[in-house]
Amino acid sequence: MESPRPPLLMAGPLPPARNGIADYAAALLGALSAEYDCFAACEDWLAEAPPGVRVVDPALAHRLPLGGRVLHQLGNNPDHGFVLRLLRRLPGVVVLHDPGLLHLHESTGEARETILAGMRHAAPRLAATYARHLREEGFSTRANHLLFDLAGEVLVRSTAVVVHSRFAARRLALTHGAAAAAHVAVIPHLLPPGPLPDRAAARARLGIGEGEFLVVTAGFAAAAKRLDWVLAALEGLPGMRWIHAGGVPPALAPRLAGRAQVTGHLEEAALADHIAAADALVNLRFPSLGESSGILARGLAAGTPCLVSDTAAYAELPREAVLHLPLAGGAVALAEALAALRAAPERRAALGAAGRRHAEAEMALSVIAARYAEVIEAARDRPPAPPPEPVLLRLRPDRAGIAVALSGRAGPCRLLIEAEPASLVTLSLAPEGLPAALLPPEALLRAVSWRPDGLLLDISLPG
Repeated sequence: MESPRPPLLMAGPLPPARNGIADYAAALLGALSAEYDCFAACEDWLAEAPPGVRVVDPALAHRLPLGGRVLHQLGNNPDHGFVLRLLRRLPGVVVLHDPGLLHLHESTGEARETILAGMRHAAPRLAATYARHLREEGFSTRANHLLFDLAGEVLVRSTAVVVHSRFAARRLALTHGAAAAAHVAVIPHLLPPGPLPDRAAARARLGIGEGEFLVVTAGFAAAAKRLDWVLAALEGLPGMRWIHAGGVPPALAPRLAGRAQVTGHLEEAALADHIAAADALVNLRFPSLGESSGILARGLAAGTPCLVSDTAAYAELPREAVLHLPLAGGAVALAEALAALRAAPERRAALGAAGRRHAEAEMALSVIAARYAEVIEAARDRPPAPPPEPVLLRLRPDRAGIAVALSGRAGPCRLLIEAEPASLVTLSLAPEGLPAALLPPEALLRAVSWRPDGLLLDISLPG
């Protein structure tokens, strides 16, 4: 029997993938399935979808009669490569969990030309200098990941974009233009479903003594989470116990040995226990591109005092709900804050209670799901930006002249290279090949064909 609920496809990783966005997607699917007949496009056919949600092959998802209701969960890691590829075939609403998508492109084998084009689009005045290592040597610096978000394609191909902070929305508008980001909506991070553990019971299960002051950091310890600051801060604070509830990169593990208990990846119940048991949940980000944190959402909901960096999306949180730490003197400021919290249990209680009130009012799953439904329905009849018609340019096979002709152009373009076949054959024997011998590095070659009057190149330019 046909379902009375309209269909909805959500594309993204799902548990048991060790990916916070997978947990987010599963929670949101469970809430949206009350209103929609939900499908989940996932590369893992054994993914743990909520009850009643059918897992489908992303390659066949376009065959579903969706009526324009598609929701893509897009993050900045290899688990989301199939989501980006599906978005190119099946436009829809995109949840942009991390505005910086350079690592996604690099780790999933996107063409270097595509990456260079996206970098030039995001910051054209910086791309010539900072993209040089990638263009000439084939490697990417850490600076590239801060300067170039590569979100331009997502803005063009989506019917709406959801981010989790005003900071992320403003960053997209500043980078790509207000018109390109006009369909961006802000929806806060959601709270995970299910009851939260009692603090005393969680501490008992973990063997935390009544008088112990427990500091918890959680999730995969990427460099931006500043565990180096936590290490330095706790050196001068004897008597504090530190647990990192998550994994760490191999290079960091020796530094934490004897200083922190590292659990490795935890299942949801164990992770919730560690967060609820903490006297202080330290959730730092620097540098930050505006990403949000499921760990922080759990900490707020549990009433655990949360310490965050006073930057990007975290700076938007109410001052009474979290303890904001300045970026200058990060380790010193953290040490002072932890010492003050240990000495003032009433301050910890007030901070945790205010955090829980904020989470329940702004991040409750039912509230977030209703806001998603509004965005999904409003975007149904909003087509993605139509691709511009390609311009045909007739040019000689001169790289410098071609670069001048393409300067300031954007989008698809067709170049008719008027030359004798013999000269084109000679160019094709260059070590870097014919495209590199003729085209600027930001031009993405789409197709090549031969015509009686010359060689026709279909290319795309950022813009």
